Amino acid sequence: MVTLSSAPGKVILLGEHAAVYGNPVLVASIDKRSFVKVTLRNDGRYVLNNPAVDVKDFKFSYGDIPKLKKEWNLALSLESIEKTQGFLGKQCGLELDIQSDIPVSSGLGSSASISSAMVLGIAGEMGHVLGKNEIAKIAWDVENVIHKKSSGVDPFSVTYGGVVRYQEGKVKRLNIKEYPAITIGNTNVRSDTGEVVLDVMKLKNEFPVFFGEYLKMMDDLVEEGIKLLEVGDLIKFGRLMDINHGLLCAIGVSSPELEELVWAARKKSLGAKLCGAGRGGIMVALGDVGEVGKEIAAAGGDVVETRFAQEGVRIEPIL
Repeated sequence: MVTLSSAPGKVILLGEHAAVYGNPVLVASIDKRSFVKVTLRNDGRYVLNNPAVDVKDFKFSYGDIPKLKKEWNLALSLESIEKTQGFLGKQCGLELDIQSDIPVSSGLGSSASISSAMVLGIAGEMGHVLGKNEIAKIAWDVENVIHKKSSGVDPFSVTYGGVVRYQEGKVKRLNIKEYPAITIGNTNVRSDTGEVVLDVMKLKNEFPVFFGEYLKMMDDLVEEGIKLLEVGDLIKFGRLMDINHGLLCAIGVSSPELEELVWAARKKSLGAKLCGAGRGGIMVALGDVGEVGKEIAAAGGDVVETRFAQEGVRIEPIL
């Protein structure tokens, strides 16, 4: 038997670097997806293929996982295997082939997308049906290891899909009549999410009063943004994106490359901000890719054509 699963990427619309401390975040899944093909093996061995990180026909046993997952290009996949089979209480050999449309370390949730798809695919191939909350929680456990401390935003958003309000392991889908157009610009500068999160934590500890005010402002931004998006007031929503970006600059998570793309995109968009951990990766602008994309490309960014997606993690048909 063969099981093919997939999960989308995501963009944070409002609220970065606040969910770690219990704040709500406004996040949307996108139509870029990761795909995982899982096949049972009779010999108890595992075979992994993940060309995005130069892993090809890599063979190992379950007992090898603790040692092997110290390698950066194996850690995500092996943590996903270990935590999924640990949750199921059963080990069996598998062949796993991973393909993804989502750039690595960009802020689009590539690791959560792959992990979520792996959890669903492995469980399905082993004859188990997991609920979305179970999938998201297992993927969250993986993210906590990979990124040192995860708010859970990425695994829950890519598992459930759509545009959602996320807070501390709970998601609420927004009632949006028509999804607005977005344009993504990629700096192609890889960022280390764990490192950036730890630096923000140091800032919080050094300036607790300031950071407390920052969290209050982020809370207000998200709640107001939800109202505006649900009534379709994109002009004001775009302004909130601009304000959000300014606050992220204040805590030191922007970069020269991100600033170039954000300010270029604002020439033709209703609002633009960095997206995700920052210090590289991507930015997101509110507006059609044709007009906004030209400005981003002229500023040296790679334009990622995408749109919001309704579906989260799912089983794909085998063609």
